[in-house]
Parts: sequence; structure tokens; C-alpha cells
Amino acid sequence: MKKYTLSQYNCIKKIGDTTVGVNLLKQLLFSIDCAKHQELMDYSDDLEQLQIKNSVFFNTMYKLGVIQDTHLDKTANQSLLLKNRMYIFNSEEYRLTINPTLNCNFNCWYCYETHSKKRMNKSIISNTLQYIQNLVEQKRMTVFYLDWFGGEPLLCYKTVMKTLAVEAKKICENSGILFESGITTNGYLINEEIITFFKEINMQSLQITLDGKREVHNTIRFQNNNHNSYDKIIQNIILLAERLEPKNLAVRINFTMDSFYDITSIIDSFPLSVRNKITILLQQVWQDKDKDKLDIKEFEEAKLTFEKAGFRVEKNILNCAGYTCYADKFKQAVINYDGRVFKCTARNFEKEKEDGVLTEDGQIMWHNDKLPIKIAKATFENDICMNCKYLPVCFAPCSQKMYQVHRGDDFNKYCFKAGIEITLDYIMTEFEKSGKALAPLLNYR
Repeated sequence: MKKYTLSQYNCIKKIGDTTVGVNLLKQLLFSIDCAKHQELMDYSDDLEQLQIKNSVFFNTMYKLGVIQDTHLDKTANQSLLLKNRMYIFNSEEYRLTINPTLNCNFNCWYCYETHSKKRMNKSIISNTLQYIQNLVEQKRMTVFYLDWFGGEPLLCYKTVMKTLAVEAKKICENSGILFESGITTNGYLINEEIITFFKEINMQSLQITLDGKREVHNTIRFQNNNHNSYDKIIQNIILLAERLEPKNLAVRINFTMDSFYDITSIIDSFPLSVRNKITILLQQVWQDKDKDKLDIKEFEEAKLTFEKAGFRVEKNILNCAGYTCYADKFKQAVINYDGRVFKCTARNFEKEKEDGVLTEDGQIMWHNDKLPIKIAKATFENDICMNCKYLPVCFAPCSQKMYQVHRGDDFNKYCFKAGIEITLDYIMTEFEKSGKALAPLLNYR
């Protein structure tokens, strides 16, 4: 006879006469009256009796994951670990990020990069192409994703990007490997010629940054001869939406507590015809976040305003992906303009933070004291995370942060638990207001 238990991954919130709950493995919100929830609790130590006396209710709770087979619930964290390992090591995609330069045409106050004017030379370009050729010959992927970062990568459009991207695409196509491109850019230098180039290299993902409404943006991002970069960047985003139509055109709006409250005025800068082609990402700059983090209710309501205006919005209010960051994946690397190699782009690329170097024969020589520590174990492969009820919507801090923990930092400095509790409380409250009986966790409205 099967033995049952109330899952360790249940979250319950009582709101008036209603009980809202979710099992974080199944990720389905449900709403029942408090009397039903009390019945469940009355049988919590003998769920087999509940199955006999109220089979309909039992089966409903079982399908929602609230009631679980005892053995399966105890080993759920191992299933999550397997899911993570499949994502990390078994991906069919290889993602290579290139920093052609760390220089930029702006000097935003919050930027953590050191804006060296140096750029990738012909020798490093050749070594990088040989690295891509080696990957292709090893048949390590079916999709090759070339990502551009910096600095502002379009400063090197003619000197680095055109040569490297076109040749990389040829290498992949000659071996039947799908080639896609992505870029993170401030958007200022985009023009018709560059859009034609983007089409040539199958540019499918772009993230372009703004710094709030026009008046705020232009005080942060300007050049000596131009104090109105906002209008030019908006014009270029519209051009991309109309001419390129990539799979993912994201506008990341950086904000502080001071600039947040006028942020939705950006909506009027975009014609209705292109809004459904643009995904809005809201990002509080890290220096400001360290002082005072924005309330989740205000944050989500701003996203809802953009969504109602016709934009796409990021739905990942919780992390249900199975891993924390693309940089945690095995088939991923960042090649800096000088041939030094990293796993993570959220850094200033200083010497002591490098993870390896690119050799002349197109190999990455990883520093063995770093890479195994970062990815040989899952980020959550520790007693705290493996026994945490929030594991299915967290998967722990990224490998870079967990590397810091390994070197002596306190784990609590990076743990997301408090933020997840606040987020789930908000989600369940909003779900109860909707009057629904059932909804996916990430579509709680």
C-alpha cells in the first residue's frame, strides 16, 4: 500500500475565509475555502484515511502535488539535481560571448567596466575563429550562439564584428550547425547598414538599455556634442522592431528609486504598432539596490502597466528554469578582447577574476583551480539548499557567487530565501484577488 505525505514544497496562505496554496514542484496555484484546508490538516498524519473518506478531495490535492508519495517527496531534490545537470552539461547549444572592446561611447555613472580603448586585434580574432572551428569539429553542439558584449560592441562593428561573425557563421553552416547571434548594446550606433549586417548574421536576440524617461536618461547618457541620446536610441529600437523583427528584442530600463516613479512615461515614446515586438525588462541598478530595494508590488504593477500598453514583459518573477544563470552552463565562455577568458559577464574583467586564456591554436586553457569548483557541483548542491522548500523556484545563487562562498564568504549574504518568501506572499495575495480557483504560478493574475 502506498504511503502519502503532505509535500515539503507546499506554501499556504490564509486570506479571510480562503486558503491559497501552491506546491512549488507542480507550480499550480489553487484556492479553497479554509474548511477544506482544515480537513486536509486534520488528516495530515493519516492521508490514506482521507483517500478513503473523501477520494475526490484527496485526488485533487494529489494532482496539485500538495499530497505526494512519501518516497517521491523525499527524493524530489535529487530529481531537481538531475534536471539541473541535464541543463548544465547536456545542452545542444554552445554560447560564446565576445567582448571586442571594453570601451564605450557613454560614461554612465553606475557602469562597473573599466573603459579601456583597446580592442580585439587580428591575432585574437584568428585564435577565436580557430576555437570555433575546433568546437565544430568536436561536434559539441547543434546550435552555436555568438553573443556580443562589452563595453559597447558596436564601436568595433567594422574592425571586429563583421570579420569574426561572418566567418564564424560560415564555419557553422559548412558543418550543418545552426548559427544565431545576440548582442547587448546601448543602441546609439545602430543604423540601416548595421541592421543589414544583423540580418546577415542571424541576429535574433538584442538587449538595448535605457535609463528612465527622456529627461532622466539624457542626464546619464550623453556625449559632448549630443545631450539627447534618448530620441536616437528610441528611433533605433523602433527601426529594429520594424526591419529586423528578431525573436527577442528586449529593452532593459535601468532605474533608481528616484527615477522609477516616472518610468512608465517611456510607453508613449513607442508607437502601438511595435510594442508587441518589444520585451520590457526593469532593472534596478546595483548601487541603488544595495541602499534600498524597490517594493515588489510597485515593481510588478509597473510591469503590468507596460503589458497593458501592449508590450511583452518578463514573467520570471521566480526562477523555475532549473539553473540560475547562463554562465553556470558548461558549454559557455566569454572571450575578452585581449584573449583572456571568463565565465561571467557581470564583472569588470580584471586579471584576478579571469577563468582561463585563449591559446594560439584555438584552445581555452582553463585555470583548474576555478572551473571545477564553479561547475563540477550544482550551485545548490549543499545541505542548506538541498533541504530548502524553495529549491524548485530558486536553484541557489549563481556559480560565481557560490565560488565566493567556497572562498569564505557567508552563504547568507547571497541566499534568496527572504526575497522568495516576500514574492510568494505577493503572488498568492494577487491570485486570491483574481477570484480564480486555479492558475499557473508565473501567471498568477
